[in-house]
Amino acid sequence: MGKAAVSIKLSDAERAEFAELASATKRSVHFHMRAALSRYLEEQAWRRSFIQEAEEAWQHYKETGLHVTIEEMEQWAKDPSQELPKCHT
Repeated sequence: MGKAAVSIKLSDAERAEFAELASATKRSVHFHMRAALSRYLEEQAWRRSFIQEAEEAWQHYKETGLHVTIEEMEQWAKDPSQELPKCHT
C-alpha cells in the first residue's frame, strides 16, 4: 500500500498540544497525528456500522412488527441469567 503526504492546518494551540504530547511521550508529532487519525477513522467506521444496523432493525420492525419493550429489557437486565425476552407483535 502506498503512502502520500497530506497537509492539515492546525491552530497554534493544537500544534503546541501535539508538540507537548510528543515531548512527554518521547514519540514524534507524526506518530501522534497518525494515531489520532487512525482512531477517528475507526470511530467513524463503527458509527456508520451502528447506523446501518439500526436502519435495518427499524426496517425489519416496520415489516414484521416484532419488538421487545423497554420494560421487558429492563426486567431482563435486572437478572441477565434469565432467558432473553422473546420478540412479539
